[in-house]
Amino acid sequence: MSVENNIYENVAEMFLVRYKDWIIQKVKETGEISRFQNLVAHNGFCQELARLGNRLTKVYDNPEWHSIVLETLDIDLIYGNVDKTLSENGGNDKEYTDLLVKELLRYFKQDFFKWVNQPDCQNCDSSIETNQTAIGIQRPTAEEARYECGNVEVYRCNHCGGTTRFPRYNNPIKLLETRKGRCGEFCNVFTLILKSFGLEARYIWNKEDHVWCEFYSTNLDRWVHVDPSEQSFDQPYIYSINWNKKMSYCIAFNKDGVTDVSRRYIIKNALERKECNEGNLSFFCDFYTKSLRKSLTNDEIYSLEMRDERERLQFLKPETVTDDTKTTKTEQVGRISGSTEWKKSRGEGGN
Repeated sequence: MSVENNIYENVAEMFLVRYKDWIIQKVKETGEISRFQNLVAHNGFCQELARLGNRLTKVYDNPEWHSIVLETLDIDLIYGNVDKTLSENGGNDKEYTDLLVKELLRYFKQDFFKWVNQPDCQNCDSSIETNQTAIGIQRPTAEEARYECGNVEVYRCNHCGGTTRFPRYNNPIKLLETRKGRCGEFCNVFTLILKSFGLEARYIWNKEDHVWCEFYSTNLDRWVHVDPSEQSFDQPYIYSINWNKKMSYCIAFNKDGVTDVSRRYIIKNALERKECNEGNLSFFCDFYTKSLRKSLTNDEIYSLEMRDERERLQFLKPETVTDDTKTTKTEQVGRISGSTEWKKSRGEGGN
C-alpha cells in the first residue's frame, strides 16, 4: 500500500472519529429546554404527543410483564411453526426473526385475541351482534380503573334486556386476560409481545384514530410495519391505498425515541398538517429523542443516530407497491377488521 493511500486512510479515520464525537455531543447537549416547555405548554398537538410519549416510551420495557407474556402464550406452538416454515421454505437463519414476527401475527390474530364489534351479552350469553344496542359511555368502576380503563361502553341486549359493560382497558396485562378489543387493544398487547420476545418495537399512533406497530428487522436492516388487527407484515401502504384512509400524522414511540414516520404511511390521501408548524414538530421529536438517549453509552447513541439517518434517507424514496410485496390477507381492498358499518363510518372501507 502506498504512502499516499495510508495518508487518505488516516484522514478518513480521523474524520469518522471526530464525526462520531460530534454526533454524540449533539445528543448529550441539554438543548433548548425552554423552547420545548413553551411548545408543550401552548400547542395542543404537542401536549398530546408529550402525554403519549410519557407512557409509550416506558410502558413496554417491563421484564416482569415480559415473563407473564411468555408464560401466557403457546411458545411451543409458535416456535414449532416458525421452525417448520423455515425448514419447508429453505430459508436461512437471518430470516428467523422475520418469520417469528409473521407467526406471532398469525397466532395473535387467529388463535389468541378476539376482535369486538359489540360484546357478547353477559346475562344470556347471546353472541349475535344484532342482539346488542349501544346505549352510551360510562366512567369506569374502581375495579375497572385499576387497569387503566379510560371509559366503558355500555350495551343493552335486545333479547333479554340486560346490560353489558365493555371496559376499554389500557393495561396490557389485563388484556392478556380478557383477550379482546379493537385496534387499540390489539396494538397495545402486541407491542408488549414483540418486546417480550426480545425484539425492538415501536408503537405507531395515527391522529385519525388508528394504531399499529413496527419492529426492527436485523435481516432487512430497517423498521418493518406490522398491524396485529390486520395480520399485516411490511405493508405500509394498506391504510392510504387499500383502505383509502385519509391521514395527516403518524408518530412512532419507543424507549429510544419519538419519530415522525408519516412519509412511510401517507402515500396518498394526505390531509393538511396544520396542528403544528413543521419546524416545531421536528424540534419536538428531536428534543424528546435526545432526552431519552443522553444516558446511553456513546456507542449506543452513535448506533441509534446512524440508524435514524438511514431511515431519513429511506423517507426520501417514494414508496412503491408491487404484487411481490403483497404477502398477507390484506391484499384485498379495504380493512379486514371491524363491521361494515363501523369501517364505513371511519372512511376505511376501501374504494
